[in-house]
Amino acid sequence: MSNDADDSFLGRWSKRKHAVRRGETPAEPVRAEAAPPVPAVPPPAVAPTAPPELPPLDSLQGLQSDYEDFLRPDVDPATKSAALRKLFGDPHFNQMDGLDIYIDDYTKEDPIPAAMLRVMNQARSLGLFDDAEKEQAADAAPAPPAVASLEGPAPAADELPQPAADAEPEPSSPAKPDTA
Repeated sequence: MSNDADDSFLGRWSKRKHAVRRGETPAEPVRAEAAPPVPAVPPPAVAPTAPPELPPLDSLQGLQSDYEDFLRPDVDPATKSAALRKLFGDPHFNQMDGLDIYIDDYTKEDPIPAAMLRVMNQARSLGLFDDAEKEQAADAAPAPPAVASLEGPAPAADELPQPAADAEPEPSSPAKPDTA
């Protein structure tokens, strides 16, 4: 009566959940007995081999030398490190590739030019150039007209500008067209 859906993990879990809700004690799942442990047979003893004879570090010549013996697990870490340092000290590995865009010294000050700083919104909001702008505005403002001296003659009334007599006064509000 069991099908594949009931034998799955979720099917078994659902049955146990419903049994607990009904107040029944769910039966523990039957587990297959594990095979008895196989006695461990010790691996045959391997005769320790003598570490390979390493060439002297001074004889290594960058990429032309063979570093395979220095990378074996039984080599002293200090010797391995010295050999790798010798390998990567080769000029082949010290070429700039053009992708090192973050190698500049950003602790050097590279100020923004004043002309560019003047057009930045942040500089305006901080008021960095308010004094200079006020001075420029004062220099660029036209000088007030000179006050007529009291010693000179006053202009005659006919020399003052008069409104044109033939000009019609402008209406205060636009005229509405008659639509009837």
